[in-house]
Amino acid sequence: MNHAILHPHTPGRQRQSGLSLVELMIAITLGLILTTSLVQFFIGNKQAYSTQIALNGLQESGRYALRQVTDSLRLADHWGGVEGGDVSGSPVASGIGACDSAWIVDPNNGLMGYEGGAASPLPSGCVATSDYLPDTDVFVVRNAGGDFVTSATVKSGSNASALWVRTAVGRRAELFQGSNISSLDSDLYDASDEDAVGLYNYPFQIKAFFIRPCSAKSGAACTANDDGGRPIPTLTSLSLVGNQLTEQALANGVEQMQIEYGIDTNQNDNVEFYTTADQVTANNQWPRVASVRISLVVRSDKRTKTKDTSSYTLPGGYVFTPVGDAQYFRRKVFTSVVQIRNRSRS
Repeated sequence: MNHAILHPHTPGRQRQSGLSLVELMIAITLGLILTTSLVQFFIGNKQAYSTQIALNGLQESGRYALRQVTDSLRLADHWGGVEGGDVSGSPVASGIGACDSAWIVDPNNGLMGYEGGAASPLPSGCVATSDYLPDTDVFVVRNAGGDFVTSATVKSGSNASALWVRTAVGRRAELFQGSNISSLDSDLYDASDEDAVGLYNYPFQIKAFFIRPCSAKSGAACTANDDGGRPIPTLTSLSLVGNQLTEQALANGVEQMQIEYGIDTNQNDNVEFYTTADQVTANNQWPRVASVRISLVVRSDKRTKTKDTSSYTLPGGYVFTPVGDAQYFRRKVFTSVVQIRNRSRS
């Protein structure tokens, strides 16, 4: 008997029984390449996102810091319709060191700059040595605040201990403590008509701007251990809170401030030249300052892997070059020119 030979496979077709070792290695290699590419793609996207977030934060910090100083400069020597020389009165304020009551309550110096150096250029004891970042400029603005309030407001609550300016527009003004408003001369205050037309109450303001080497102080002054052991340079002000001069941190990451002052020698509302604070003081030209050119160097809040070894030329020819750990931050220079419209230019 003949038996037909049965073939297990359909003629012309082959069954795949598995992968050879070479094929498996090739597949694994291709998979690794694709996986590595995807990982690198996501890492790159994450780094780009982090960089963009850092740059956005840097931009916002710089704008905020610049707005703080420029807004104050625009109010310099504003006394509600009179000049600084027409403001009398000497209420008592609680100062710090040689930044005492007489220094605080000084309407004749609505704008004053100080050239940066190894130690704080402010009067002795105003700012602790370790609270001042060397070689950064300092300036002080005094003025009557931008918004006037009613006499009832001046006398109420915590306002009663604060310092105020009572202005008779076009005539004169007087500095006083809120609780003493009724003791002002009759040409400034009439109990039967406390808020007569032409009489206005403004908060007295003083702000001394400087750069502090740390943001959050753990003690009385900055130390190397503050801000988690990586001190953050910070735009800071000495401001009057009530009747107490108080140190206030304003904007983190500000590591340099340089200022030049525009001098109007001919009193024609045109700036003839810009110069530094020490030169203005030496030549007694503060009443002739018509504008201020200010530059801030602001760094990001996060470190980067790339060093910044650039040099930044600021007003007055000052060159700022980051060194050491500070090189591992992105930074940008913010510059503005502010017209000083309220100055008395006698």
